[in-house]
Amino acid sequence: MSNTEQNPLIGAGAALVGGTIRLGLSAISAPLGLLPTATRRRVRTAMVETARAIVAIPKEISVVSERVVEEVFSGAEPTLNIPSVDAIGERARAFTDRISRAADEFGTSLGRVADRAASEVERTAARVDEWVEKPKG
Repeated sequence: MSNTEQNPLIGAGAALVGGTIRLGLSAISAPLGLLPTATRRRVRTAMVETARAIVAIPKEISVVSERVVEEVFSGAEPTLNIPSVDAIGERARAFTDRISRAADEFGTSLGRVADRAASEVERTAARVDEWVEKPKG
C-alpha cells in the first residue's frame, strides 16, 4: 500500500501539486497553438525532456544514496556504478543542444508568424485606404 493510499492528506497534497503543475504547463503551452505543427511538436518534445530531467535528477540521487546506505550497512565492498564525469557532461551537452535548437526554432517560428501578421495588416490597411480614397460616383 502506498503512502497516498495510507494517508489521505498526502494523497490530497499530491493531487494539489499535480493539478498545479498541469495548470501551469497548460498556461505555458497555450501560445504554442499559434506555431506550425512541426515546431509545436519539437517544442512539446523539449518541454517533455525538461520535465523528465527535473524528475530524473532526484530519482538518480535517491537510487545512488540507497545503494550507498545498503553497502555501508552490509559491510560489503562498495561497487557503485556511477557514470563518469565525461558521460554526464556529454548527456548535459546533448540536452542543452536539443533545448537550444527548440528555442531557435520557436523564435524563428514566432518571427514568421509576426511577419505574416504584419503583412496582413499592411494589406488590410491598403484596402481600407483604397476604399476611403475612392471617389463616389
